[in-house]
Amino acid sequence: MSGFLDGVRQRPGQLLWLDSDAYAWRLFGGDARQLLQAAEYVAMQRKAQGLLRSDVVALDVATMVGAVLDARPALRAAMTQKRRAVAPLKTLVADAGLRQGLDELLSGLRGSFASTPLALVMPSPRRWLRESYAQAFGADAGIEIGEDEIDSAAVQLADFLRHFGESGIDVLLMSEDAGDLPAAAGELEWYRPVLNVAAHYRWDLGLRLDAAPAAPLDADGIGFVIAPSSALPAQAGLHGRLIEPAFWSADTAAVPGAADFRYAAIPADAQPETVLARLAALRA
Repeated sequence: MSGFLDGVRQRPGQLLWLDSDAYAWRLFGGDARQLLQAAEYVAMQRKAQGLLRSDVVALDVATMVGAVLDARPALRAAMTQKRRAVAPLKTLVADAGLRQGLDELLSGLRGSFASTPLALVMPSPRRWLRESYAQAFGADAGIEIGEDEIDSAAVQLADFLRHFGESGIDVLLMSEDAGDLPAAAGELEWYRPVLNVAAHYRWDLGLRLDAAPAAPLDADGIGFVIAPSSALPAQAGLHGRLIEPAFWSADTAAVPGAADFRYAAIPADAQPETVLARLAALRA
């Protein structure tokens, strides 16, 4: 296992974390259904790493969940049995098939990339609560949530994450919805059960923000924040500069400053020649 934050401190401004699944599926053939076949997904990641050389290998739980629900209508139906806000999420993350599938993926990735930090990426309790409810009841089925509901979601997710305590994870990254960010740092304390699990297993814990929050967001246990440049100065911990998608569309786009490290999702429709040129520019 490799310490992600230790690597950032040892190589300030140099580490590059790439989210390349969508791009790699278009480039090599395939789609999110590969996540249901661990050997196929790990083989795709080997190809992507050989070409792109991300400093972090990551598994996106939300993408996996989407593939699972498409393949298993019975699980989606089970999520509709109760209308309480947390009920769909509780049913989803307790599912043995989902956990087993993630076990196999993490095992394959850990075995293939023994010296590279392995990250588990998932929605924050706030975000996953809303997304699982929408997956069960439809996008228009809005719910009112507050501290009690989010805390309950965090308890369910803490139990879910304990299952992967020996999976070789180095990093846990929680992503927030740009349209539903925590209003204040104190709201991150509602995630405390998840933060405690990460601390127990010594995972480096981070928060991804796709927009600038109304107030700085930090909490004890969150070691880094990935965000647009406008949000970074006010955030505590180490900073990951979120590279905008437009960077990958033209060789003339300015190379963004690094902060402590850079994070980028390569668009699925990016041109391979441009991607390689842009990566060279980032690493220059």
